[in-house]
Amino acid sequence: MVVDSSVLAKYVLREEGWKEVEKYLERGTITLDLAVKEVLNALWKRVMRGELEGSYALEVAKALLEHPVTRVESQEKYLLEAFRIAAGRGIAISDALFIALAKERESPLVTSDEKQAAVARLEGVEVHYVK
Repeated sequence: MVVDSSVLAKYVLREEGWKEVEKYLERGTITLDLAVKEVLNALWKRVMRGELEGSYALEVAKALLEHPVTRVESQEKYLLEAFRIAAGRGIAISDALFIALAKERESPLVTSDEKQAAVARLEGVEVHYVK
């Protein structure tokens, strides 16, 4: 299964629904290198807003990088298909990249992004939505 940034961040930040995400991760998943960057950005935002201690966020980031919870693949191979999806369906390239990965692998997409989920379904991708 393909996990996008929204569910990976939900898991790492222990947001509502993270236990459901954990069940998918335990089955074996794949994501894009973009997701790691976006999760680190989510950690940074929490630190900047004073919601997380910087030292704790750094430990979480270190754990994510040293002990990935999912397989990570480069986004490069999926950029053209993602552009086609994004331009045709009106979503961001970053969201379309995960749809392109799911299509290529003929795998379901696990996401917490409603718009991305709707577009993925239009593109023929099975979606598992985590609220």
